[in-house]
Amino acid sequence: MKIETNRLLIRPISPADKEMIFEYRSDKETNKYQGWIPETIDDVETFIGKVAKKINEPESCFQFIIIEKKSEKIIGDIEIHFWGEENLQAEINCTLNILFQSKGYATEAVESVIDYLFNDFKKHRITTSIDPKNTNSINLVERIGFRKEAHFVDSLFINGKWVDKIIYAITERDWKKRKESSPGYEFPTLTTDRFLLRQFNSSDLENVFKGLSHPDVIKYYGISFDSLEATKEQITWFRDLEKNGTGIWWAICTKGELTFLGAVGFNDLEKENRKAEIGFWLLPKNWGKGIMKEVMPVICNYGFNSLGLHRIEGFVESENKNCKNGLKKLDFDFEGTMRDCEVKNGKYVSIDIYSAINKEK
Repeated sequence: MKIETNRLLIRPISPADKEMIFEYRSDKETNKYQGWIPETIDDVETFIGKVAKKINEPESCFQFIIIEKKSEKIIGDIEIHFWGEENLQAEINCTLNILFQSKGYATEAVESVIDYLFNDFKKHRITTSIDPKNTNSINLVERIGFRKEAHFVDSLFINGKWVDKIIYAITERDWKKRKESSPGYEFPTLTTDRFLLRQFNSSDLENVFKGLSHPDVIKYYGISFDSLEATKEQITWFRDLEKNGTGIWWAICTKGELTFLGAVGFNDLEKENRKAEIGFWLLPKNWGKGIMKEVMPVICNYGFNSLGLHRIEGFVESENKNCKNGLKKLDFDFEGTMRDCEVKNGKYVSIDIYSAINKEK
């Protein structure tokens, strides 16, 4: 019994997995919201011995492990608790090695297991319980369609203290509706320690206008707008990139408050040549806060690992010293200057070329 996705193999846990599981499960900081953190490998062996040997047994807990196909490494696990007299409901929880987070693996694994439970075992409803401080998990389940049903205060004693828990759930009916409404594509929401990178929508119009009409932003940016109506063109451009497969851009927001900060993404994506151009901008009040330093590595990893890019290019006006310094700090290499190659505001400007290469492929 196994579940396969493009990048992952998901199979039942076995005693031979104990060392790899201990490697990430013993990380107390990363797993501070988990109910089980092993102190020794023997703890893992004992845990494996207690899980159900057969899936879909009423009132039992079954454990899958998540394997990255490329490295053949165990990178996480998914627990399934089958419950209810009719055995038509299940609770799932996912744990992922911190080294493999922010790559879409958790979403890919959880969605495939949910499909498996609804399609193969005809479950009616799937739930999960989450600490309200665990924003990464909350973002994940909300992104894939779970709804918040309850918030229980001081309801769980974990790691020596009482904590709240939020209950999320989704029914088979709602899951199928969601799959039917977006066949073959789901926008890849990404996260960092401080930020959430999400899809642009019409409610972002005013913030995009604030950015792409601000003189400090558009000084070195290739486009600008003088009204909200004109800025609709940019929102349409974001959607067309996704629809046509020629790029993808994210709105950068703070976690929790979801305050809009700026934008980052790829355009001019050439699948045949496996390359794309990267671009970004921030509202001026967010400059100098290390935002792009934190966001750009996640975006580049997505480009290399999920989009299959070999080369990421950055084209920067030669006078834009801040942007050039930022790319250098992110290990983009300077390749040369195209002198007087564009006309902007009635005069010629030169463009410096930077690139990052996926050296693993």
